[in-house]
Amino acid sequence: MATSHVQEQNLTDEVSLCSICLERYKSPVSLHCSHSFCRTCLSTHIKSSCGDCDPPLGFPCPLCRVFIPAPGKIDQYSVDEWATKFPENKFLTSVAGVHVILCKPCQEDGEEMKAKSWCKDCSEALCEDCTKYHKKCRPSRQHIVISINEWSYISQIPDNLEICETHGGRKFELFCKKHFLPCCSVCVTTDHNSCSNFCQLKEVGKDFMESDKVKVLQSGMESFRLNLEDVIKKEKANINHIDDKSDAFTKELSDFTTNIIQVMKKLEEDHLNELSKLTKESKSKLQKSVNSFEQRLLYLKYWRELLSKNLSHETSETKRALSYIKLKKIHENLQKLNYTKLDICIKTKLIDDVKKITKLPCLAKMFADENLVNRENIDYIHAKVNIISKFTLQGAYITGGTFMNSGYLFLADNSGKRCILCDTNGVILQEVRLQAPWDVFTEGHEILVTNPDKESILKFDSSSLQIMDTVSVDCKCYGIAMSGNTTVIGTNISVDIFVDGFDATKRRTISTGLRSTYDVAIDDENNVIVSSCNQHIVKKLDFQGNVLFTYNHKELKNPYGLTTDGKGNIFVNGFTSNNIHILSRDGKLLRIVSGVTNPTCIKFQNATNRFIVGSKTGDIKVFEFNES
Repeated sequence: MATSHVQEQNLTDEVSLCSICLERYKSPVSLHCSHSFCRTCLSTHIKSSCGDCDPPLGFPCPLCRVFIPAPGKIDQYSVDEWATKFPENKFLTSVAGVHVILCKPCQEDGEEMKAKSWCKDCSEALCEDCTKYHKKCRPSRQHIVISINEWSYISQIPDNLEICETHGGRKFELFCKKHFLPCCSVCVTTDHNSCSNFCQLKEVGKDFMESDKVKVLQSGMESFRLNLEDVIKKEKANINHIDDKSDAFTKELSDFTTNIIQVMKKLEEDHLNELSKLTKESKSKLQKSVNSFEQRLLYLKYWRELLSKNLSHETSETKRALSYIKLKKIHENLQKLNYTKLDICIKTKLIDDVKKITKLPCLAKMFADENLVNRENIDYIHAKVNIISKFTLQGAYITGGTFMNSGYLFLADNSGKRCILCDTNGVILQEVRLQAPWDVFTEGHEILVTNPDKESILKFDSSSLQIMDTVSVDCKCYGIAMSGNTTVIGTNISVDIFVDGFDATKRRTISTGLRSTYDVAIDDENNVIVSSCNQHIVKKLDFQGNVLFTYNHKELKNPYGLTTDGKGNIFVNGFTSNNIHILSRDGKLLRIVSGVTNPTCIKFQNATNRFIVGSKTGDIKVFEFNES
């Protein structure tokens, strides 16, 4: 009994105090991780946790640090409103400040019975007997009843995927095919009152399970995840680079300042020594002059005093005459000496350049050069095209190339019968010998390389560059591209489409009406873009083979390489016209970029404005678009 009392006391203490303010709960709300907090405490935590994010999408739980997504849609509610959108924990509200949790139905009958469980549907505490009746009664038979000792499960937020948050928690019943959204009965009569194409939700679920849409979405999200991780990795590397740059400049500035001080101290010492020497020499000269004049003065005084006595009337006339003559002669001789007065003035002056040091406003200029890179929003018509790097692989014929997640380049050298892993400065890191590789495409941790001579596609591990698999496609395969779980290859006269890897049962061929289709691309809507090197034509087709547009231009000769960006814009290499044509997704010419010679392959680096262009002469250039 004592143990039971202690457990009961600990339970009521544990469920009564907010772990943030350590006081009794005030309007407790629950998070998806089952932890609960006072609404105001949670609101304060949210504001301090995600105030720097743009836009804020969630926050860590104050207790377990699990990420909690923001309520509603992105940017639907302000951060100040988030805490009000999480559900109230009615269990904690009902037991706050209570030492003994009592059965609610029994209380209503005037009895006091200790509660043993909690009904999540009724939000009521139940004693052991009421729990039994609750489970037996038909209206409450399906209710979720949990033991109070497992109170953390009581705080769990139920899965609300089938609930319409807009209309008071009604269940979704229908699916609007026009807007691709689930609808409750109120949604149908309000937001979708003009829609006519509805179906039951269970039919939609069946459609998803039997189609490739889930796999396409999962593949797309995985690719997006990798891109985000790549951006995060690079920005963290940028942070480290900033620290390194700051440390390096701090050392440079410190060394420079120390050097200045040492130089100034040395110059000060030299100048003081020079001043001391000059002072000593000047004083010596003056003292020598003073000594000469003092000696003359003493000489004059001596004879004047001696002979003046002989000039008095007490001596004889002869002696007086001789003394006068002697004194006169001495005076005349002294006057003949040089009596030029020596005047020495030591002059000092600080050099103007030295004075400027004390008036320097700063020792260096510092600024942060911010560059927001968003490839999808670039204005290709007005953007500047800069060459980031260029190099030549002697004797190579580059027919395909791509950026790795690491930022390195993986190139197909058709004439050299090899694939090359190198950095953007042309330093070769690894080579893989292959017979006449043609095109390259990387997706996740896989690299796909086409081999038209062998009528096969090689799968490489992107880390080890080991061949994991060889897929026979029974056709001359040249260009290759992927989107989600769909792969397309150019076969010289057609385009072959594979779904779910290279399942032959899900393979189909689209006739393009073109010849020499050495490259192929696929956009974000799963449309295929092909070009004819001999016919100087670019076509865009859907998966049924319908032509969406045909492009040709007098300045496009022998289109050889193709790629697309995230917005569906198309980039086409003109092999003999020595240019790149940029087309909108509907085939309108946006711009012609010159400055390339015999371009063959072209590929963008994920989540950047950079793209690589290879050529038949082994020249590789990495370009980047920048807003002008």
